[in-house]
Amino acid sequence: MSTRDLALRFALGAAIFVVAGLIGRHWGPVVGGVFLAVPAALAATLTLLAAKEQRGRPVARDAKGVLLGAAGLIGIAGCVWGLAVALPAWLTLVIATVVWAVLADVLDLVFGRPAPSTT
Repeated sequence: MSTRDLALRFALGAAIFVVAGLIGRHWGPVVGGVFLAVPAALAATLTLLAAKEQRGRPVARDAKGVLLGAAGLIGIAGCVWGLAVALPAWLTLVIATVVWAVLADVLDLVFGRPAPSTT
């Protein structure tokens, strides 16, 4: 992935996080959290997938990775929602980050690997 693609992904993801924060400020953290989980990863990655598809590269693996990563982000949201009132913010974020990493990796191991070839 080129530096330009990474910068584009970062910029789009950051913009979506800002919009989700504004939504959360206006309609509350539960509604804002929904907008943080899936759209942030999806919008930035779909832009890159479209560019890859135009260059003739298969993108099914990337699309599956987006969905599995989004599931990990939902894990972050659940941790923060459940732990933020009981633990210090830094500890909540550390636990949520670990949950995301483990969840995304386990989901990738289970669902993300290509099927073995039978030929």
